[in-house]
Amino acid sequence: MKREIGRPVKVVATGGLATLFEKQTDVFDVIEADLTIQGLAMMWDRHHI
Repeated sequence: MKREIGRPVKVVATGGLATLFEKQTDVFDVIEADLTIQGLAMMWDRHHI
């Protein structure tokens, strides 16, 4: 997919099981196991201050 896009991109692995793939492959540039919950927490903070 990186080749098809034709420009530099970052591949982010998300989810609690993402860390299981960290040592198995080098296709991910970043692994953020808690990305969804971090985003939800940011939204909560912004609307409940």
